[in-house]
Amino acid sequence: MSKRSEATGVESFHDLATMIEYFQSQEAKIDRLVQEIDEINQGVTTALVEAQDGIENALSAAVLTADEQRDALAPWLKQALEAGLPAMRDTKGSRRVELEKTISDLYTQRTEIEKQEQRELDALAQANPALNAREEELKQQRAQTEASIAQVESELGQAGAGLGWLTSFGRIRRLRREHQLRATALYGIRERLSEVRSTWAGQEGKAKELQDRLQQAWRLRTMDIAKLTQEMDSLTDDFEGVCRRQVIEDLFRKQESFEPSGVAALDQDLKVLTEWRQRSADCESGVVAVSEILGLLKGMKEGLGRMRSSIESVKQEQDMHSELSDLKLKAPEALLQFHQIWDALLPTVVDEKQSVAHPKELADIIHQVIGARLSDKAIEAMFNVAGNVLTEATKEQWG
Repeated sequence: MSKRSEATGVESFHDLATMIEYFQSQEAKIDRLVQEIDEINQGVTTALVEAQDGIENALSAAVLTADEQRDALAPWLKQALEAGLPAMRDTKGSRRVELEKTISDLYTQRTEIEKQEQRELDALAQANPALNAREEELKQQRAQTEASIAQVESELGQAGAGLGWLTSFGRIRRLRREHQLRATALYGIRERLSEVRSTWAGQEGKAKELQDRLQQAWRLRTMDIAKLTQEMDSLTDDFEGVCRRQVIEDLFRKQESFEPSGVAALDQDLKVLTEWRQRSADCESGVVAVSEILGLLKGMKEGLGRMRSSIESVKQEQDMHSELSDLKLKAPEALLQFHQIWDALLPTVVDEKQSVAHPKELADIIHQVIGARLSDKAIEAMFNVAGNVLTEATKEQWG
């Protein structure tokens, strides 16, 4: 008779059938553990992402407070800011030059895409006279809008030349708003053109595929232009502010702890930053430990499955040959004690909320369990003991 417990399953064995049941029970316990730990893994991973977001938000708040209250900062912080500014001005100045070239290159690439698009579509120009007429109308609108954008860009270039970005600040702002409005209008025209051309492309599958690729390439460059232009605007409109804030951010990122800043609000921001950093570190340790135990458990289940298959093969031999007596087995105490770990570990992982709230404590428990009872040496010894049970029984009872 196999010994059973409602809570823990098969607890021992005395022959091949009950030994198979015993190993199946251990695999089921591991499955339960993996299921519970998987849920914890998802929770701790989500908490880690939240903590990382918290770090960035707290850092942004601290940088803004420090910049706004820079005249009241403690001497150590003022000195660090002043020491870092010259190099940062050089870095951001180089970045501004780089942005100018990159944005110009993107405009060139986008123009070439438009030309390629037109070359490829010229062959379809006569496919449908009505669609062709509609396209010509939209192309005319596009050309007019592009011309107006070019005019605004020219005026922007003239207004920003030399010290124009300072003396013509209001005019530059107005021109940028106008440029954005016209760019939005151009985007709408291009979308309508895309719809017309998609209709054509429906007649020509290859043309549709090409149209989609070109439109995607155009959109990607447009998004890159918008993103980089925004960065360029910030460097143009508030160069010194951008440099100051970057120096402060770099300083705060590097420091693990903070002396009093001289500004109470900033001290509070830095306290929140420190707390989020600790939470992130705790979550990282939890994620690492959980990943480690999951890998170990899954490997253990695979090993137990192979062991069970070997036992099943022996039982098939026993059942096929009537001259073989039913093997009598004695479960080694070392084997039974090893597998008691699954029942002992389960209570530590069933409370997902507790584990997510205290991932460092969970990591410590997992490391203790692995180090004390699930080391490579202990696992190897367990499989050796299980194998010896079969080997010795077959030699003694079957000869």
